[in-house]
Amino acid sequence: MSNQRWWTSSSETGVLWDGHGPIPGSLETLKKLLEKGKKVFYITNNSSRTREQYVEKCHQFGFPATVDNILCTAYIAALYLHNQKFQDKVFLVGNDGMAAELDALGIRHTGTGPDPIVGSLTEWVNMEFDPEVKCVLVGFDLNINYMKIMKAASYLQNPDCLFLGTNEDSYLPAVNSKTRVPGTGTIVKAVSVPAEREPIIVGKPSPSMFEELRKLHNLEPSRCVMVGDRIATDIGLAKACGLKSLLVLSGVTSEAEVLRDCGEQNGEAGKGGSQNGPMIPDYYTSCLGDLGKFI
Repeated sequence: MSNQRWWTSSSETGVLWDGHGPIPGSLETLKKLLEKGKKVFYITNNSSRTREQYVEKCHQFGFPATVDNILCTAYIAALYLHNQKFQDKVFLVGNDGMAAELDALGIRHTGTGPDPIVGSLTEWVNMEFDPEVKCVLVGFDLNINYMKIMKAASYLQNPDCLFLGTNEDSYLPAVNSKTRVPGTGTIVKAVSVPAEREPIIVGKPSPSMFEELRKLHNLEPSRCVMVGDRIATDIGLAKACGLKSLLVLSGVTSEAEVLRDCGEQNGEAGKGGSQNGPMIPDYYTSCLGDLGKFI
């Protein structure tokens, strides 16, 4: 891979670490890349932390990181509104990390935290809404409930109200577990269905995350490699932005899924695949540590 000048890596569980700590070989591989003069960026769809908190998380596991080489959807969503010169208020279906990134850019918001179920249907249909709210922003929210969904969908009846979602990941990786942990996509759908509107997604596979990196660091897409464990988001981003892609099987995607999609692309019978056809990574391997053997 010596002809690659830039490296961009998907962060979080499944690529760099899992519930047991760093995935074997991942830290060593990143250090080798940095020693070779490559630039490494951590890109995550997880909206629950700020960039500063991700720096702390990386340092906890020994990964070198600064706020300049981390992009998370909490920050990207706030930056999107800042670049739009948004002056009104956000109804936030999200978390403290998202609230902190909005605060950092001076964007007013409401809705964070629990919203207890109170009143009756008669009272709900006569509910008063904040006229300053001109954006509904949906991310990961452990306090999601009927009340929040109703308020978010109601604000979105105003066609001038922006609808933003951090990402649409369907579930979270749970290593060696039978538990299926719903992802942010579940929450986004819970709002979009009653609102009868589709959100602008700012995270992967939307090109916005890479475009921000490209502008800040003068990146050439053809010399970047996207490393990730999700076909729909990580490989989708690579395809959308003209990047090379490396899928690792240490997260949510299995080799069987890759081979199935390869079969579909070759015209063989198969089940599944994306709605627009399978997205095939340029390369795939069991984990990021495998790459270190060739550096």
